[in-house]
Amino acid sequence: MEKTSALDDVVAARIAALRAERGLTLEGLSALSGVSRAMISRIERAEASATAVLLAKLANALGVTLASLFEAADLPSAPLRRAHGTPVRRDPASGYLRRNVAPKGVTGVEIVDVTLPAGARVTYDNLVPVAIEQVVWVIEGRLTMGVGDTVTELGAGDALIMRLDEVLVFANPTDQSTRYAVVLVPFGGSR
Repeated sequence: MEKTSALDDVVAARIAALRAERGLTLEGLSALSGVSRAMISRIERAEASATAVLLAKLANALGVTLASLFEAADLPSAPLRRAHGTPVRRDPASGYLRRNVAPKGVTGVEIVDVTLPAGARVTYDNLVPVAIEQVVWVIEGRLTMGVGDTVTELGAGDALIMRLDEVLVFANPTDQSTRYAVVLVPFGGSR
């Protein structure tokens, strides 16, 4: 994995800061996340562009959402966020593009804009029960969404609401890119 984005620097700083805040060593975070100590070290030095699946493991172990790893800790609260000024990151494994539209610090809700390439698939199998609901809203194209043992076909305009406590599979079964929004909404308190 090679560094591919300026967001890798943000991710590196966020993971290192969160690990330090929680008093975790590299070994401790490795044990909690199932990610090797060496890989965590490379990510924290921005020497590796980690996959979304690997970053989700680290986010879960640190008790934060995946989206929060892509936001600088000192992000100013501003009511306007321009698309052209917001960094986009390409996942090295699936090729999907992600852009944080609204960080949690401004509204309490996180919104992520995702473009999943034709034929791409991403599986998050390490999710744990958290006080978050996720809404996946398809903007363009089609998305096959697996939540645990349930598979739902979504088309443009369709939305699916779920908790983050089961295996999630995002798959684009078409020969066109699919664009969707992921909205993370806290319930019963925030993380």
